[in-house]
Amino acid sequence: MSDPSSSASPSPSSPEVVLVPIEAASIETLREMALTIFPATYEGLISPAQIEYMLDWMYGEDTLRREIIGDGVGYHWITVGGEKVGFLAVGPVATGEVCPLHKCYLLASRQGRGIGSAALAEIASHVAAAGASSLELRVNRENVAAIRFYQKNGFTLHAEDRCEIGNGFVMDDYLMRRELSR
Repeated sequence: MSDPSSSASPSPSSPEVVLVPIEAASIETLREMALTIFPATYEGLISPAQIEYMLDWMYGEDTLRREIIGDGVGYHWITVGGEKVGFLAVGPVATGEVCPLHKCYLLASRQGRGIGSAALAEIASHVAAAGASSLELRVNRENVAAIRFYQKNGFTLHAEDRCEIGNGFVMDDYLMRRELSR
């Protein structure tokens, strides 16, 4: 996960952060944004070869279509004043269960303005209303800025996980969790 923004709130004159569901018809636009954000987020944390592998694996058209249409993963644009500035993905949501927060990414030019915090607050409210008990995410152990961001937004370290993802690559992550109130 990237460092979507600082925990500062948007200024009163800032346009409102709105989450807009991403439909299957927008997969190519989502892929284009991921191709911009993902490499910049992980540069220096994982190898360029792993970045390329993960982009193909996580943001392939078939993968995104399956997740959006069949797997119950809700992708949302993070918008400010109608402009797409990032995206997040959650789900599936089940009553009383932990809801995975799969992705939360902002364009670098929009980080540090409270947008990420506002987006997290909105998605947390949404999944809590749908019955989830908590949100859980994976964050690269070396991504100190993202870890700090999530901690400022109510996430705590829950566990550690190292999983093989193919081609000799691993994801070496912390699992962070935020309890939700309904």
